[in-house]
Amino acid sequence: MNEEGFSRCNLKEIRKEFPITEIAFEVIGRSEPVPLIYFDHAASTHPPRQVLKTYIDFLENDYANIHRGHHNLSLIASKMFDRAKEVIAEFIGGHLSDHAIIMTGNTTEALTLASHVMTKMEGITLATWMEHHSNDLPHRKRGKVEYVELLKDGSLDMADLEEKLKKFQVKLVAVTGASNVTGFMPDIQTIARMAHENGAYILVDAAQLLAHHKIDVGKTGIDFLAAAGHKAYAPFGSAFLYAPRELLDKADPCLPGGGTIVYVTHDDVLYEKSPERHEGGTPNIAGAIGFAESLKFLDEIGMARIRQHEKNLLKLALEGLLSIEGVTVYGPLDPEKRLGVIAFNILDLPHDLVSAILNYEGAIATRNGCFCAHPYLHKLLKVKDLSKLKTTAAEGNKHSLPGTVRASFGIYNTEEEVEEFLKMIRLICEKKWIGEYRFAPSGACNYSLPQKMFDH
Repeated sequence: MNEEGFSRCNLKEIRKEFPITEIAFEVIGRSEPVPLIYFDHAASTHPPRQVLKTYIDFLENDYANIHRGHHNLSLIASKMFDRAKEVIAEFIGGHLSDHAIIMTGNTTEALTLASHVMTKMEGITLATWMEHHSNDLPHRKRGKVEYVELLKDGSLDMADLEEKLKKFQVKLVAVTGASNVTGFMPDIQTIARMAHENGAYILVDAAQLLAHHKIDVGKTGIDFLAAAGHKAYAPFGSAFLYAPRELLDKADPCLPGGGTIVYVTHDDVLYEKSPERHEGGTPNIAGAIGFAESLKFLDEIGMARIRQHEKNLLKLALEGLLSIEGVTVYGPLDPEKRLGVIAFNILDLPHDLVSAILNYEGAIATRNGCFCAHPYLHKLLKVKDLSKLKTTAAEGNKHSLPGTVRASFGIYNTEEEVEEFLKMIRLICEKKWIGEYRFAPSGACNYSLPQKMFDH
């Protein structure tokens, strides 16, 4: 590792790379603005200066469309875009001789493309109860889906997986690399082996995993892998699918149009081979270049170092939360088996109230709800009357829907931030928050200061 990369192992140096760490907000009960504590990395991460510079440099100096232009800017942009795919492949241990990187707008598009590619193959898709909707609903739309059950702690039931692989003719196993709810990481290498032994391919939703844990698709045996830049310290709007060229080239283009063809008449069409075959229209060129730069940034620091740092934060947070009476943490508790993602509830308090108090009184950014993984949350929360839940949702009363609060850690978070978070959780458990909060059925929150603060 070079000298610059080694210095980035110092947390203070890493924090300097992120402009967001300089942000502060006014909060209830304090006279001075409070520095933001950002614990919402599972939703989106912030780009560091290195990525922002590369992204803006392209927009200012090299902006042009790609692949069909012979002028200098187009040639430069094409080279940078193609190199971005190579960087992504190298980062995940992939090989572009037999696989291709297809750039998409987000992970949902990438997972949908994988489902599309597998549509005409015989067999069912085997998903799991812990999947994000994006690795569930696209498969439902295209055929029969069966689901692998969970164990009591919210982890995957590997015995049920084995049983269903033998019971059904499975063409694709669709599984998350790490849950966006509990951070639980299934044993992907074992799942891939089991899938292949039973004639199935494996699709891994790596949206959560990419920026937090080393991925090696070759060693692990992953056929399809999808992830997005906005969860890996890159700008919004760029993602990818890593997939076998043979399967990609057999499938009709998912989005036929500009860039996907070699030859067109009114009576005939000859489509490109992959990756162009499935990249209809102008891609997010700047986003892909920024995405590649974010992966270089992570590589310079080292994924093992990142994983260890975030695991230390996770251990500290879990130990603290579990020591507080009234806090319930969901999912397996072993830090070795999960990323720095914690779903929890406090007493009988609504999850949106807890998240609002953390924000307005502590400048702590968390997320609340069901995190686009409703079936998993319903299992974890032991929700029984789903018909009543559907009625409540249809009526637009989001405030009454079940859910949890989620805190998720990233590369620049600190132990001091975790301690401040735990301090706020204790305050909430003791019901000592200051503001008065009101929620509309839509879930929108309004708050005010209690009258007693003005009585003096």
